[in-house]
Amino acid sequence: MRKFAVAIVFAFIASIVMAQVPGAVPFSADMTMKPAKSPDRMNGKMYFSGSKMRWDMSMRGRDSVMITDIPGKVSYMVMPQQKMYMEMRADQMQHGPKMDNFKSYDPNNPCANAEDMTCEKGGSETVNGRAADKWIFKKKSTGKLVMTTWLDKKIHFPVKSLMEDGTEMDLTNVQEGAPAASVFEIPAGYKKFDMGAMMGGQAPN
Repeated sequence: MRKFAVAIVFAFIASIVMAQVPGAVPFSADMTMKPAKSPDRMNGKMYFSGSKMRWDMSMRGRDSVMITDIPGKVSYMVMPQQKMYMEMRADQMQHGPKMDNFKSYDPNNPCANAEDMTCEKGGSETVNGRAADKWIFKKKSTGKLVMTTWLDKKIHFPVKSLMEDGTEMDLTNVQEGAPAASVFEIPAGYKKFDMGAMMGGQAPN
């Protein structure tokens, strides 16, 4: 489950800076995540349509896909090896960003709408081949460092993020342009997984 937890962390970062961005630029990119205190590296792809996101993830020979429909307030975790998927409605999620709270993004203050968060600009740099602004995020209540993020000046999305615990996430080979609509659909023939059954100990292998 480690790869799913890392993906949720990255989704949280993305939600702060991407939600309902005026004139958001659709794109696709290669994605790499290096969890803290782990030799494992997660590789994959990311797709963004302007209102939907997809994350393709591969770690330890296992593949998974997470598709998020922001207007629909729902996410799907797709398991290609089992040909199954899980549906997660926004009102059922106890952790992570609340889709009801997504607000307009201010590029001059990307954490303006984030609860208990402050951010300080650390200049502009070229990161992973993209022009980006460096932002340092801290907890407002404690002043503790949360993450350092480099936000792409054009697509308004993190091309690099470094969490306080050392977890690192990168986007490379960014290709601007809308991905095919089929990218955000559940593949035909996939069976919906019963979350109640999982809680009862019948999770898929």
